[in-house]
Amino acid sequence: MISAIIVANGTSSRFGEENKLLENINGDFVITLAIEKFLKVPSIKEVILVSNDEIFNVINTDNIIKVYGGKTRPESVMAGLKKASQKYVMIHDGARPFVSSSLINKLSKELEKHQVVVPILNITSSLKMYDNNKIKTVNRESFFQTQTPQCFKKDIIINAYENINTKWVDDLQAIEGIDNIDVKLIPGEISNIKITFKKDIIG
Repeated sequence: MISAIIVANGTSSRFGEENKLLENINGDFVITLAIEKFLKVPSIKEVILVSNDEIFNVINTDNIIKVYGGKTRPESVMAGLKKASQKYVMIHDGARPFVSSSLINKLSKELEKHQVVVPILNITSSLKMYDNNKIKTVNRESFFQTQTPQCFKKDIIINAYENINTKWVDDLQAIEGIDNIDVKLIPGEISNIKITFKKDIIG
């Protein structure tokens, strides 16, 4: 039913000299922890790891499809989408090792009813905008943070990627502006952080 695409081809430029995906957490690589969460969910029929030889040479996880990524994240995602055989896809950041099987299951169930399903976190702090040397308070109820996995009916996200020419920061951005897309937002998990800096692992 669902193909999980794990994108793990970044440079880790903000993390330091080491590849953050190969950092050790309780005896496992960051990327291994992310992969294993999807392998445990029955609705995930295949796991596609989009990465490079640095990762492939040390990952011994069975039952995954390995695909080489591109120079940009959109190119890497498209490489994964071309290998996906299922009707639906989940696209996940390899640097989010703490995603829970529970969240993946919830997303899977919602994907049976909606074309796009995305986990989000509400903004809890006061939100300000600084522009032209002026500060303005913004209504935080109108804003939220997105997480991954972001989930799509496969033909919708492939069509979006093939017809957009601008750069974007996540997959949901690719469908912005497309009319008549059924999008479902569900609560994400505070623990489902994206590892960006060393402090994200240390504590």
